[in-house]
Amino acid sequence: MKKELDRIALGSVDIYMMEFTGSAVADIPADSVIETEANHIGRTKDGGEIVYSASFYNVKSDDGKAARNEMTDDSATISFGLITWSGDTITKLVPTATATVTGTKRRTLIGGVANKDDKTYLIRAVHKDKVKGDVRYTAIGKNVNGFAASYRPQQETTITPSITAEPFDDGRLIILDEEDVTAATTGAGA
Repeated sequence: MKKELDRIALGSVDIYMMEFTGSAVADIPADSVIETEANHIGRTKDGGEIVYSASFYNVKSDDGKAARNEMTDDSATISFGLITWSGDTITKLVPTATATVTGTKRRTLIGGVANKDDKTYLIRAVHKDKVKGDVRYTAIGKNVNGFAASYRPQQETTITPSITAEPFDDGRLIILDEEDVTAATTGAGA
């Protein structure tokens, strides 16, 4: 267990997205199917962030001698900055976007609620670590942040989507897979 407790994550994540029609954790394809150049949506800038949060209903008696906290909701998001991207990337991040290629020119049409595609995507964030082993976060969902592309002199243009995780059939929001772990495990579900 000491080996895992000494793991310090250094560096960024690679982001992969692919259309996903499954609904169960068991429907997630193999790493080699997800982590392909075709599913890699761009190079990250300033890394990525996976956030899980929970909401509780808290009640306490008037005299403060009795209290109860009940979990009422939870949510998860994956957000990241992309420094390299294209119209194809935008079609995965914006449900109203479509792209066509004619010759060497790509045209991406964006917007209009009537144009939304209702696609759900599998999102994979991979933190690569040759020494301590790779870490993978997987979720299904959609970008709820839109995008902004600010072109400024002597600055890179980064878009920053935020994917809201949708629950798998069992209610789980995020799957965390770690490599190079010890055989000893602790906690529920171990």
